[in-house]
Amino acid sequence: MSFKNMVKIVSLDFGGTIAYELEKEHVVYHRLLEELGYSTDLNLVEKALKEARDWWREERARTGRIWNMDVYLELIKRVLKALGLPIEIAPDFLKILPHRVKLGVYEDVEPTLKELKSKGYRLIVISNVSSLDNLSIYLSRVGLRDYFEFLIASGTVGFEKPDSRIFELALEKAGVSPAEMMHIGDDYEADYLGAENAGLIGVLLDRKNVHGDKQCRRIVELTELPDLLASFT
Repeated sequence: MSFKNMVKIVSLDFGGTIAYELEKEHVVYHRLLEELGYSTDLNLVEKALKEARDWWREERARTGRIWNMDVYLELIKRVLKALGLPIEIAPDFLKILPHRVKLGVYEDVEPTLKELKSKGYRLIVISNVSSLDNLSIYLSRVGLRDYFEFLIASGTVGFEKPDSRIFELALEKAGVSPAEMMHIGDDYEADYLGAENAGLIGVLLDRKNVHGDKQCRRIVELTELPDLLASFT
């Protein structure tokens, strides 16, 4: 076995790879508003959130801004304003929100994480998410935070996948070479191409098996990962 080129660190995406949302976003917003004492119509919340998301898509295309806590706060203020509610509650709403999102974990995740840890792989998460705090909250709430050595959130570091800099930051933090890190995610451009362009070993997690036409390293279940890693030793 050659240890020189062996993968030492396995990086995973979060949403769509490790976990998924169990409720639509507007349902979560509606429930939290009720919790804060504001009775609202679910359909109106859905409409307000759609308009705010449309604003963000246009803003992102126009300015190149990335999703972070400042944008998140602005989006929530727009939702509140459209509903005729005080925008002053936006900071509290945003602080509570990650604790109210209902998440499910794909059933192949924890068995794979356990196996990789038992084989000595270091595990991290690189996610396009609003903040490091929110990512940590999400992982803690689904009982997986302790599997990971460190987390990188795009909204905190200031650049997002597929930008090579987010992968380079992970390499620097881990103290390994690109050939010693494998990144797995469900987005072909952000995860696979992003990792490959940064020199890492990229893997596309194609859970619905719809990307057979892509010329890339591809798995349909995370349980395939240990054998794939073994091929790089």
